[in-house]
Amino acid sequence: MSNLQTEHALLIWREGNLIKDQWVLSDTGHEIVIGRSTDCDVSIPVRWISRRHAILTREKGQFLLADAGSKNGVFINSQRVIKPTPLTDGDLIQLAPGLDLIYVDSEATAPLPGGMRGLGLQLDETERQIYINGQLVNPPLSNQQYQLVAQLVEQPGKVYSRAEIIEAVWPGESAEGITDDAIDALVRRLRQRLAEYEPEHNFIVTVRGYGFRLDNDLS
Repeated sequence: MSNLQTEHALLIWREGNLIKDQWVLSDTGHEIVIGRSTDCDVSIPVRWISRRHAILTREKGQFLLADAGSKNGVFINSQRVIKPTPLTDGDLIQLAPGLDLIYVDSEATAPLPGGMRGLGLQLDETERQIYINGQLVNPPLSNQQYQLVAQLVEQPGKVYSRAEIIEAVWPGESAEGITDDAIDALVRRLRQRLAEYEPEHNFIVTVRGYGFRLDNDLS
């Protein structure tokens, strides 16, 4: 199970405001095993989790979650899973006290429709410049806008939490001092700048309730 992001559903392991790991739920036709064992598709090295803890299967376009005979049980939104249960976007999966996985439906992670083939967004770290389809973004982005792009470009498709965005864009600042409105305003202005060069594509994708990711696929 690769943790490289594509247009599929996700499992996000979140601890407070920190995203500790995330996995793509590819529709391979086979069951997806969640557990402590390194042989599991979704391997979580926590002692309170059974070696094979839970199983995901996909039926009729929807993922179902089932208990694989775990010691501590499987819960969805605090309700124990007794039989295979369908997941919906935003469901909180609890495998152990304090260990939560968030299910993000594929519709929440898919980029906006449209777009066209091209070089996409490219970053020149030496010159601190941004190019869209080979065209220099001019005038240059603000320092905060550039830092946000530089963070997202590190792992295109990865969902970066708001806490991670704050650390990258406002280093040294307390997270409590940076409001959601400030982050959203920054993202909005950045989208406007990028749209000047590629109006039919949304490079900065909001994953509802969790953070942001870069979609650099114009195909």
